[in-house]
Amino acid sequence: MSLKDVVQKKGYRQDKISLAITMLPFVILVLSMIYISSQNPYFFTVRNISSILLQTSSLAVMSIGMTFVLIGGGIDLSIPPVMAMSAILGVMYMSKGGNSITAFFIMIGAGILCGIVNGFAIAYLNMIPFVVTLSMQMITYGFCMWITNAVGVTGMKESFKNTVLFNIQGFALPIFLMILLMIIAQVVLKKSYLGRWLYLSGTNVKMAEVSGIPAKKVVFGTYLISGFMAGLAGMILSARMNSASATFGEDVIVMDIVGAAVVGGASTNGGMGTAFGAVFGAVFITIISNFTNMLHIQYNMILVIKGILIIVFVALDMVKQGRRETK
Repeated sequence: MSLKDVVQKKGYRQDKISLAITMLPFVILVLSMIYISSQNPYFFTVRNISSILLQTSSLAVMSIGMTFVLIGGGIDLSIPPVMAMSAILGVMYMSKGGNSITAFFIMIGAGILCGIVNGFAIAYLNMIPFVVTLSMQMITYGFCMWITNAVGVTGMKESFKNTVLFNIQGFALPIFLMILLMIIAQVVLKKSYLGRWLYLSGTNVKMAEVSGIPAKKVVFGTYLISGFMAGLAGMILSARMNSASATFGEDVIVMDIVGAAVVGGASTNGGMGTAFGAVFGAVFITIISNFTNMLHIQYNMILVIKGILIIVFVALDMVKQGRRETK
């Protein structure tokens, strides 16, 4: 056998392993859905699917934001408490007689403001993403606990709730918003200069700068997008819950967001990820949560299972990257 044949055979084997790694989440998801449907005959009804997708929507929106950040080589641990703060400020404003439209802009604006702070510190002050976003996580969560006295905030206007959860043929508006954002984000990532610059910056920021790519602006933009998505998720979740609470931003939620992004193909090393993958990952996490709840697994053990799954998928991503580099 010639050297060329050996190399081709090795490459073919690596391709098969990479494909198997990529397909693993799909296999787990399908098996979970088959089991759930066998226990619940109403699982595949329009009403139940709509409920699952609505439950997924806020996580998917945040996961799209996280995917942008991960592609750029960063991470944003502050998304959940920023989302909670956005929701709390908006609902508190409405509870004091404020109108729904202004409340919407308060929620989005609060998220964007936090994204600007994160992005500026990381992109222009060259601070470490983990440290910056962890600090923002602590600040915003502490602020949420202080301003609410650790209790839920009610008083949301019915017009706000009814608008956000407006029903179209059995499916709530956030589901369509999730799909629309996924399509827009995917087009931006794959068809725009920003997307190309982002992938290059995440792969090698120094090479990107040498190539004339405004890497700092690109990285700043990812945190801006992440903040915007957090504010939007706060709007969706508060409408679903008809309230807002600091518990929206608990630490464990960031694990679901990172998990969804990683399961969907984003790399913690940067340079990889898609919006389609982020939404798939969010659906995966939601179905797995429903699956574990159906098995009556204790909450603490569910966290253990999710943590193990994330570690496994990160490890598989490292294996896939290593095989890609050896080709």
